[in-house]
Amino acid sequence: MRINKQLSVLFLPEKSKIDANGDAPIIARITVQGIRREISLSIKINPDQWDQSTENVNLALVANKKKGMEVYQKVENTLNDLVSLYKMLTRGQQLVTAELLKSKYLGLVLPDLFRTETSAPRTLCQTLNYKYSKLVALVKAGERSASTLKRWKVTKKKIRSFLDFTMKKKDIPLMEVAPSHPHEMLHFFLVHQKICKNTAMKYLKNTKELLSIAVLKGWVEKNPWSEFTSTYKQPKRNVLNLFQLITIYKKKLIGRLEHVRDVFLFACFTGYAFNEIQGLSKEMVFTGIDGKRWIRIDRQKTGSEECLPLLPIAAEILDKYKNDSYCIENNKLLPVKSYSNYNGYLKEVGDLCDISFELSTHVARHTFAVTVCLENGIPIETISKMLGHKNIRTTQIYAQVSNANIALNMGRLAKQLFSENGKLTVKLYSEIIKAA
Repeated sequence: MRINKQLSVLFLPEKSKIDANGDAPIIARITVQGIRREISLSIKINPDQWDQSTENVNLALVANKKKGMEVYQKVENTLNDLVSLYKMLTRGQQLVTAELLKSKYLGLVLPDLFRTETSAPRTLCQTLNYKYSKLVALVKAGERSASTLKRWKVTKKKIRSFLDFTMKKKDIPLMEVAPSHPHEMLHFFLVHQKICKNTAMKYLKNTKELLSIAVLKGWVEKNPWSEFTSTYKQPKRNVLNLFQLITIYKKKLIGRLEHVRDVFLFACFTGYAFNEIQGLSKEMVFTGIDGKRWIRIDRQKTGSEECLPLLPIAAEILDKYKNDSYCIENNKLLPVKSYSNYNGYLKEVGDLCDISFELSTHVARHTFAVTVCLENGIPIETISKMLGHKNIRTTQIYAQVSNANIALNMGRLAKQLFSENGKLTVKLYSEIIKAA
Protein backbone atom coordinates (compact mmCIF):
# COMPACT_ATOMS: atom_id res chain seq x y z
CA MET A 1 0.00 0.00 0.00
CA ARG A 2 1.16 3.52 -0.72
CA ILE A 3 1.79 5.52 2.44
CA ASN A 4 2.79 8.78 0.70
CA LYS A 5 4.47 9.95 -2.51
CA GLN A 6 7.87 8.62 -1.40
CA LEU A 7 7.01 5.49 0.61
CA SER A 8 5.00 2.36 -0.09
CA VAL A 9 4.91 -0.95 1.79
CA LEU A 10 3.60 -4.17 0.25
CA PHE A 11 3.03 -7.37 2.25
CA LEU A 12 2.89 -10.71 0.45
CA PRO A 13 3.75 -14.40 0.85
CA GLU A 14 6.92 -15.44 -0.99
CA LYS A 15 5.44 -18.21 -3.14
CA SER A 16 8.81 -19.23 -4.54
CA LYS A 17 9.80 -20.47 -1.06
CA ILE A 18 6.81 -22.65 -0.13
CA ASP A 19 7.81 -25.38 2.35
CA ALA A 20 6.68 -29.01 2.63
CA ASN A 21 3.58 -27.95 4.61
CA GLY A 22 2.49 -25.58 1.85
CA ASP A 23 3.37 -22.45 3.84
CA ALA A 24 5.36 -19.50 2.47
CA PRO A 25 7.32 -16.82 4.38
CA ILE A 26 5.70 -13.39 4.51
CA ILE A 27 7.79 -10.42 3.40
CA ALA A 28 7.37 -6.66 3.52
CA ARG A 29 8.50 -5.02 0.30
CA ILE A 30 9.36 -1.41 1.08
CA THR A 31 9.84 1.11 -1.72
CA VAL A 32 11.34 4.54 -1.11
CA GLN A 33 11.61 6.89 -4.10
CA GLY A 34 11.41 3.94 -6.47
CA ILE A 35 14.13 1.84 -4.77
CA ARG A 36 12.99 -1.51 -3.35
CA ARG A 37 14.18 -3.52 -0.37
CA GLU A 38 12.57 -6.57 1.29
CA ILE A 39 12.20 -7.53 4.96
CA SER A 40 11.24 -10.98 6.20
CA LEU A 41 8.58 -11.04 8.93
CA SER A 42 9.88 -14.44 10.15
CA ILE A 43 6.40 -15.91 9.98
CA LYS A 44 4.65 -18.12 7.42
CA ILE A 45 1.17 -18.57 5.96
CA ASN A 46 -0.50 -20.72 3.32
CA PRO A 47 -0.76 -18.48 0.21
CA ASP A 48 -4.36 -19.65 -0.28
CA GLN A 49 -5.21 -18.01 3.06
CA TRP A 50 -3.79 -14.64 2.01
CA ASP A 51 -5.97 -11.72 0.91
CA GLN A 52 -3.89 -9.52 -1.39
CA SER A 53 -6.54 -6.78 -1.46
CA THR A 54 -6.02 -6.16 2.27
CA GLU A 55 -2.39 -7.34 2.22
CA ASN A 56 -3.05 -9.54 5.22
CA VAL A 57 -4.31 -12.97 6.19
CA ASN A 58 -7.98 -13.81 5.54
CA LEU A 59 -8.97 -15.02 9.02
CA ALA A 60 -12.12 -16.69 7.69
CA LEU A 61 -9.96 -19.14 5.73
CA VAL A 62 -7.64 -20.08 8.63
CA ALA A 63 -8.68 -23.09 10.73
CA ASN A 64 -6.15 -22.31 13.45
CA LYS A 65 -7.52 -18.96 14.66
CA LYS A 66 -4.64 -18.42 17.08
CA LYS A 67 -2.10 -18.75 14.28
CA GLY A 68 -4.23 -16.55 12.05
CA MET A 69 -4.37 -13.75 14.63
CA GLU A 70 -0.63 -14.07 15.19
CA VAL A 71 0.03 -13.50 11.48
CA TYR A 72 -2.53 -10.69 11.28
CA GLN A 73 -1.03 -8.84 14.24
CA LYS A 74 2.53 -9.31 12.97
CA VAL A 75 1.66 -7.64 9.65
CA GLU A 76 -0.15 -4.74 11.35
CA ASN A 77 2.67 -4.16 13.84
CA THR A 78 5.33 -4.27 11.11
CA LEU A 79 3.43 -1.71 9.03
CA ASN A 80 2.99 0.64 12.00
CA ASP A 81 6.66 0.30 12.99
CA LEU A 82 7.90 1.02 9.45
CA VAL A 83 5.67 4.08 9.05
CA SER A 84 6.64 5.45 12.47
CA LEU A 85 10.33 4.87 11.79
CA TYR A 86 10.09 6.58 8.40
CA LYS A 87 8.40 9.64 9.93
CA MET A 88 11.02 9.83 12.66
CA LEU A 89 13.87 9.69 10.15
CA THR A 90 12.34 12.35 7.90
CA ARG A 91 11.70 14.65 10.87
CA GLY A 92 15.42 14.49 11.52
CA GLN A 93 15.89 15.88 7.99
CA GLN A 94 17.82 12.74 7.10
CA LEU A 95 17.98 11.43 3.55
CA VAL A 96 15.80 8.33 3.86
CA THR A 97 16.48 5.47 1.49
CA ALA A 98 14.95 1.99 1.35
CA GLU A 99 18.25 0.53 2.57
CA LEU A 100 18.41 2.93 5.50
CA LEU A 101 14.80 2.25 6.53
CA LYS A 102 15.35 -1.51 6.36
CA SER A 103 18.57 -1.31 8.36
CA LYS A 104 17.07 0.91 11.05
CA TYR A 105 14.06 -1.38 11.35
CA LEU A 106 16.28 -4.43 11.78
CA GLY A 107 18.28 -2.57 14.42
CA LEU A 108 21.37 -2.24 12.26
CA VAL A 109 23.66 0.76 12.04
CA LEU A 110 24.21 1.86 8.45
CA PRO A 111 27.76 3.26 8.19
CA ASP A 112 28.56 6.03 5.74
CA LEU A 113 30.77 3.58 3.89
CA PHE A 114 27.73 1.46 3.07
CA ARG A 115 25.83 4.37 1.55
CA THR A 116 26.83 3.61 -1.99
CA GLU A 117 25.34 5.07 -5.11
CA THR A 118 22.83 2.21 -5.16
CA SER A 119 21.35 3.17 -1.79
CA ALA A 120 21.11 6.88 -2.56
CA PRO A 121 18.55 8.25 -5.03
CA ARG A 122 19.94 7.98 -8.55
CA THR A 123 19.90 10.91 -10.94
CA LEU A 124 19.26 11.16 -14.67
CA CYS A 125 22.83 12.20 -15.49
CA GLN A 126 24.27 9.43 -13.30
CA THR A 127 22.26 6.93 -15.33
CA LEU A 128 23.47 8.63 -18.51
CA ASN A 129 27.09 8.30 -17.35
CA TYR A 130 26.48 4.64 -16.47
CA LYS A 131 25.19 3.95 -20.00
CA TYR A 132 28.06 5.89 -21.56
CA SER A 133 30.74 4.05 -19.56
CA LYS A 134 29.27 0.70 -20.63
CA LEU A 135 29.37 1.83 -24.25
CA VAL A 136 33.00 2.93 -23.96
CA ALA A 137 33.92 -0.56 -22.76
CA LEU A 138 31.99 -2.17 -25.63
CA VAL A 139 33.70 0.07 -28.18
CA LYS A 140 37.13 -0.85 -26.77
CA ALA A 141 36.15 -4.52 -27.03
CA GLY A 142 35.15 -4.00 -30.66
CA GLU A 143 31.49 -4.87 -29.95
CA ARG A 144 30.07 -1.44 -30.75
CA SER A 145 31.10 1.23 -33.24
CA ALA A 146 32.73 4.55 -32.41
CA SER A 147 29.87 6.28 -34.24
CA THR A 148 27.39 4.87 -31.69
CA LEU A 149 29.50 6.28 -28.87
CA LYS A 150 29.61 9.63 -30.64
CA ARG A 151 25.80 9.71 -30.91
CA TRP A 152 25.43 9.07 -27.19
CA LYS A 153 27.97 11.79 -26.44
CA VAL A 154 25.71 14.21 -28.33
CA THR A 155 22.70 12.83 -26.41
CA LYS A 156 24.48 13.64 -23.12
CA LYS A 157 25.03 17.21 -24.27
CA LYS A 158 21.40 17.63 -25.38
CA ILE A 159 19.91 16.26 -22.16
CA ARG A 160 22.07 18.58 -20.07
CA SER A 161 21.13 21.55 -22.25
CA PHE A 162 17.45 20.74 -21.67
CA LEU A 163 17.87 20.50 -17.89
CA ASP A 164 19.86 23.74 -17.76
CA PHE A 165 17.45 25.71 -19.96
CA THR A 166 14.11 24.33 -18.73
CA MET A 167 14.76 23.60 -15.04
CA LYS A 168 17.86 25.69 -14.36
CA LYS A 169 19.49 22.52 -13.00
CA LYS A 170 22.55 20.49 -13.90
CA ASP A 171 20.85 17.22 -12.96
CA ILE A 172 17.63 15.82 -11.44
CA PRO A 173 16.80 12.70 -9.39
CA LEU A 174 15.17 9.94 -11.41
CA MET A 175 12.09 10.24 -9.21
CA GLU A 176 11.59 13.79 -10.50
CA VAL A 177 11.49 12.74 -14.16
CA ALA A 178 7.87 13.26 -15.18
CA PRO A 179 5.62 11.85 -17.94
CA SER A 180 5.32 15.41 -19.29
CA HIS A 181 9.07 15.80 -19.83
CA PRO A 182 9.33 14.17 -23.29
CA HIS A 183 6.85 16.71 -24.66
CA GLU A 184 8.73 19.56 -22.99
CA MET A 185 12.03 18.21 -24.29
CA LEU A 186 10.67 17.91 -27.83
CA HIS A 187 9.44 21.53 -27.69
CA PHE A 188 12.88 22.64 -26.44
CA PHE A 189 14.69 20.85 -29.27
CA LEU A 190 12.34 22.05 -32.01
CA VAL A 191 11.88 25.67 -30.89
CA HIS A 192 15.04 26.65 -29.02
CA GLN A 193 17.68 24.41 -30.60
CA LYS A 194 16.19 24.35 -34.11
CA ILE A 195 16.71 20.58 -34.39
CA CYS A 196 14.66 18.70 -36.98
CA LYS A 197 11.93 16.49 -35.55
CA ASN A 198 13.47 13.16 -36.59
CA THR A 199 16.77 14.01 -34.87
CA ALA A 200 14.96 15.29 -31.78
CA MET A 201 13.01 12.03 -31.60
CA LYS A 202 16.27 10.07 -31.55
CA TYR A 203 17.40 12.01 -28.46
CA LEU A 204 14.04 11.33 -26.81
CA LYS A 205 14.30 7.63 -27.67
CA ASN A 206 17.75 7.50 -26.07
CA THR A 207 16.46 9.23 -22.94
CA LYS A 208 13.60 6.74 -22.67
CA GLU A 209 16.17 3.95 -22.96
CA LEU A 210 18.05 5.45 -19.99
CA LEU A 211 14.90 5.30 -17.89
CA SER A 212 14.34 1.67 -18.92
CA ILE A 213 17.88 0.91 -17.74
CA ALA A 214 17.06 2.58 -14.41
CA VAL A 215 14.02 0.29 -14.03
CA LEU A 216 16.07 -2.83 -14.80
CA LYS A 217 18.72 -1.78 -12.26
CA GLY A 218 16.07 -1.16 -9.61
CA TRP A 219 16.81 2.56 -9.37
CA VAL A 220 13.17 3.45 -10.10
CA GLU A 221 10.02 1.36 -9.90
CA LYS A 222 8.65 2.19 -13.34
CA ASN A 223 9.52 4.17 -16.45
CA PRO A 224 7.72 7.55 -16.33
CA TRP A 225 8.03 7.76 -20.12
CA SER A 226 6.50 4.33 -20.76
CA GLU A 227 3.48 5.83 -22.54
CA PHE A 228 5.59 8.04 -24.81
CA THR A 229 6.35 6.74 -28.31
CA SER A 230 8.97 8.24 -30.61
CA THR A 231 7.58 8.87 -34.08
CA TYR A 232 9.61 9.32 -37.24
CA LYS A 233 8.71 10.70 -40.62
CA GLN A 234 10.61 8.99 -43.38
CA PRO A 235 12.62 11.71 -45.14
CA LYS A 236 12.85 11.87 -48.90
CA ARG A 237 15.83 9.78 -49.98
CA ASN A 238 17.81 11.50 -52.70
CA VAL A 239 19.09 9.08 -55.32
CA LEU A 240 21.18 9.70 -58.43
CA ASN A 241 19.77 8.37 -61.68
CA LEU A 242 21.98 6.68 -64.27
CA PHE A 243 22.38 9.87 -66.32
CA GLN A 244 23.60 11.79 -63.25
CA LEU A 245 26.01 8.98 -62.36
CA ILE A 246 27.52 9.09 -65.86
CA THR A 247 27.77 12.90 -65.68
CA ILE A 248 29.76 12.72 -62.42
CA TYR A 249 31.91 9.88 -63.79
CA LYS A 250 32.89 11.80 -66.95
CA LYS A 251 33.34 15.25 -65.37
CA LYS A 252 36.86 16.70 -65.65
CA LEU A 253 37.95 17.89 -62.20
CA ILE A 254 41.06 19.24 -60.46
CA GLY A 255 43.13 16.97 -58.18
CA ARG A 256 41.44 17.29 -54.78
CA LEU A 257 37.93 17.20 -56.28
CA GLU A 258 38.85 14.30 -58.54
CA HIS A 259 39.92 12.23 -55.51
CA VAL A 260 36.66 12.97 -53.70
CA ARG A 261 34.60 12.24 -56.82
CA ASP A 262 36.32 8.87 -57.24
CA VAL A 263 35.71 7.89 -53.61
CA PHE A 264 32.06 8.90 -53.97
CA LEU A 265 31.65 6.85 -57.17
CA PHE A 266 33.30 3.89 -55.46
CA ALA A 267 30.61 4.15 -52.76
CA CYS A 268 27.90 4.35 -55.45
CA PHE A 269 29.10 1.06 -56.96
CA THR A 270 29.78 -0.82 -53.70
CA GLY A 271 27.29 0.59 -51.18
CA TYR A 272 30.07 1.08 -48.62
CA ALA A 273 29.77 3.75 -45.93
CA PHE A 274 32.51 6.38 -45.53
CA ASN A 275 34.20 4.71 -42.54
CA GLU A 276 34.21 1.37 -44.39
CA ILE A 277 35.91 2.89 -47.45
CA GLN A 278 38.36 4.71 -45.18
CA GLY A 279 39.34 1.40 -43.58
CA LEU A 280 39.94 -0.53 -46.83
CA SER A 281 43.43 -2.00 -47.22
CA LYS A 282 45.15 -4.26 -49.76
CA GLU A 283 44.69 -7.31 -47.51
CA MET A 284 40.93 -7.07 -47.97
CA VAL A 285 41.08 -7.65 -51.73
CA PHE A 286 41.00 -11.26 -52.96
CA THR A 287 40.09 -13.32 -56.02
CA GLY A 288 36.54 -14.64 -55.78
CA ILE A 289 34.93 -17.83 -57.10
CA ASP A 290 34.30 -16.08 -60.42
CA GLY A 291 38.00 -15.31 -60.88
CA LYS A 292 37.42 -11.58 -60.35
CA ARG A 293 38.35 -9.16 -57.59
CA TRP A 294 36.27 -9.15 -54.41
CA ILE A 295 36.53 -7.18 -51.16
CA ARG A 296 36.12 -8.71 -47.71
CA ILE A 297 35.16 -6.47 -44.77
CA ASP A 298 33.98 -6.99 -41.19
CA ARG A 299 30.67 -5.28 -40.54
CA GLN A 300 30.64 -3.77 -37.05
CA LYS A 301 26.85 -3.53 -36.94
CA THR A 302 26.13 -7.13 -37.92
CA GLY A 303 29.32 -8.59 -36.45
CA SER A 304 29.83 -10.68 -39.58
CA GLU A 305 32.22 -10.87 -42.49
CA GLU A 306 30.80 -9.63 -45.81
CA CYS A 307 32.23 -10.22 -49.27
CA LEU A 308 31.43 -8.13 -52.34
CA PRO A 309 32.47 -8.63 -55.98
CA LEU A 310 33.74 -5.40 -57.53
CA LEU A 311 31.89 -3.92 -60.48
CA PRO A 312 34.13 -2.67 -63.34
CA ILE A 313 33.98 1.02 -62.37
CA ALA A 314 34.86 0.22 -58.73
CA ALA A 315 37.77 -1.97 -59.90
CA GLU A 316 38.90 0.78 -62.29
CA ILE A 317 38.99 3.30 -59.44
CA LEU A 318 41.12 0.98 -57.29
CA ASP A 319 43.57 0.51 -60.17
CA LYS A 320 43.81 4.28 -60.54
CA TYR A 321 45.17 4.67 -56.99
CA LYS A 322 47.28 1.53 -56.59
CA ASN A 323 50.48 3.61 -56.99
CA ASP A 324 49.22 6.68 -55.11
CA SER A 325 51.85 7.78 -52.54
CA TYR A 326 49.31 8.41 -49.75
CA CYS A 327 47.68 5.01 -50.30
CA ILE A 328 51.03 3.19 -50.33
CA GLU A 329 52.33 4.98 -47.23
CA ASN A 330 49.12 4.36 -45.22
CA ASN A 331 48.19 0.95 -46.69
CA LYS A 332 44.91 2.30 -48.07
CA LEU A 333 43.04 1.41 -51.24
CA LEU A 334 41.74 4.95 -51.72
CA PRO A 335 42.97 8.44 -50.70
CA VAL A 336 40.26 9.00 -48.06
CA LYS A 337 41.23 11.53 -45.40
CA SER A 338 39.08 13.90 -43.33
CA TYR A 339 35.31 13.34 -43.32
CA SER A 340 34.62 17.08 -43.02
CA ASN A 341 36.88 17.89 -45.99
CA TYR A 342 35.30 15.07 -47.97
CA ASN A 343 31.79 16.46 -47.45
CA GLY A 344 32.89 19.99 -48.28
CA TYR A 345 34.58 18.99 -51.54
CA LEU A 346 31.69 16.68 -52.42
CA LYS A 347 29.35 19.67 -52.33
CA GLU A 348 31.59 21.37 -54.90
CA VAL A 349 31.49 18.26 -57.09
CA GLY A 350 27.69 18.28 -56.96
CA ASP A 351 27.54 21.95 -57.91
CA LEU A 352 29.91 21.47 -60.86
CA CYS A 353 27.84 18.53 -62.11
CA ASP A 354 24.53 20.45 -61.74
CA ILE A 355 23.10 18.03 -59.17
CA SER A 356 20.06 19.65 -57.54
CA PHE A 357 20.65 18.14 -54.08
CA GLU A 358 23.71 17.75 -51.84
CA LEU A 359 25.86 14.69 -52.41
CA SER A 360 26.81 12.55 -49.41
CA THR A 361 27.80 9.00 -48.50
CA HIS A 362 24.12 8.38 -47.75
CA VAL A 363 23.21 9.43 -51.29
CA ALA A 364 25.88 7.03 -52.57
CA ARG A 365 24.44 4.10 -50.59
CA HIS A 366 20.90 4.93 -51.71
CA THR A 367 22.10 5.15 -55.31
CA PHE A 368 23.79 1.76 -55.03
CA ALA A 369 20.61 0.21 -53.59
CA VAL A 370 18.17 1.73 -56.09
CA THR A 371 19.85 2.78 -59.35
CA VAL A 372 22.68 0.25 -59.49
CA CYS A 373 20.99 -2.79 -57.93
CA LEU A 374 17.20 -2.66 -57.64
CA GLU A 375 16.59 -1.16 -61.08
CA ASN A 376 18.75 -3.87 -62.59
CA GLY A 377 16.85 -6.75 -61.06
CA ILE A 378 19.00 -7.54 -58.00
CA PRO A 379 16.76 -9.13 -55.29
CA ILE A 380 16.26 -6.98 -52.21
CA GLU A 381 17.58 -9.80 -49.99
CA THR A 382 20.92 -9.64 -51.83
CA ILE A 383 20.99 -5.83 -51.60
CA SER A 384 20.31 -6.05 -47.86
CA LYS A 385 23.31 -8.34 -47.34
CA MET A 386 25.61 -6.18 -49.48
CA LEU A 387 24.61 -3.06 -47.51
CA GLY A 388 25.27 -4.86 -44.21
CA HIS A 389 21.74 -4.44 -42.87
CA LYS A 390 20.56 -6.56 -39.94
CA ASN A 391 16.93 -6.24 -40.99
CA ILE A 392 15.51 -6.26 -44.50
CA ARG A 393 13.04 -3.53 -43.46
CA THR A 394 15.99 -1.13 -43.32
CA THR A 395 16.82 -2.00 -46.91
CA GLN A 396 13.22 -1.45 -47.95
CA ILE A 397 13.58 2.17 -46.81
CA TYR A 398 16.63 2.57 -49.07
CA ALA A 399 15.09 0.71 -51.96
CA GLN A 400 12.43 3.16 -53.03
CA VAL A 401 10.29 2.07 -55.95
CA SER A 402 11.32 4.59 -58.59
CA ASN A 403 9.58 5.33 -61.89
CA ALA A 404 12.50 3.69 -63.66
CA ASN A 405 11.98 0.51 -61.64
CA ILE A 406 8.23 0.55 -62.33
CA ALA A 407 8.89 1.00 -66.06
CA LEU A 408 11.43 -1.84 -66.04
CA ASN A 409 9.15 -4.30 -64.26
CA MET A 410 6.06 -3.39 -66.30
CA GLY A 411 8.12 -3.74 -69.50
CA ARG A 412 9.10 -7.27 -68.47
CA LEU A 413 5.49 -8.03 -67.63
CA ALA A 414 4.29 -6.74 -71.01
CA LYS A 415 6.79 -8.95 -72.83
CA GLN A 416 5.68 -11.94 -70.80
CA LEU A 417 1.92 -11.40 -71.25
CA PHE A 418 1.56 -9.82 -74.67
CA SER A 419 2.87 -10.24 -78.19
CA GLU A 420 4.33 -7.32 -80.16
CA ASN A 421 0.89 -6.44 -81.62
CA GLY A 422 -0.62 -6.16 -78.13
CA LYS A 423 -2.43 -9.52 -78.08
CA LEU A 424 -2.29 -11.91 -75.14
CA THR A 425 0.20 -14.66 -75.92
CA VAL A 426 -1.36 -17.91 -77.14
CA LYS A 427 0.33 -19.94 -74.44
CA LEU A 428 -0.97 -17.74 -71.64
CA TYR A 429 -4.45 -17.52 -73.22
CA SER A 430 -4.61 -21.32 -73.43
CA GLU A 431 -3.66 -21.65 -69.77
CA ILE A 432 -6.39 -19.17 -68.77
CA ILE A 433 -9.02 -21.14 -70.77
CA LYS A 434 -7.92 -24.41 -69.15
CA ALA A 435 -8.05 -22.90 -65.68
CA ALA A 436 -11.58 -21.61 -66.33
